Amino acid sequence: MIVEISVISFTSESQSEYVAEVLKILKEKGIKFELNPMGTVIEIEKFYILSEILEDVVERLEKKGVPRIYFNIKIDWRKKKGSMEEKVKSVLEKINS
Repeated sequence: MIVEISVISFTSESQSEYVAEVLKILKEKGIKFELNPMGTVIEIEKFYILSEILEDVVERLEKKGVPRIYFNIKIDWRKKKGSMEEKVKSVLEKINS
């Protein structure tokens, strides 16, 4: 499944320090991800993996003194498997034809 996660800490205007921590967690877990200006898109197989990621994010940011975290999560689950790249390629092919 493809999941987009936005993590917003209620600490300051700049979020880059906290986004970097989220990306470190994904790298440590070996999760395929793609950063964009509004969030991070990941590919995972099971919902429990998302739960583990979210728990790790809360734990890590709490240790950095973050008192509140807002998550915005979008999930695209499909029986037919597909990658982030395939979805983008499909759209680009249609606008280029």
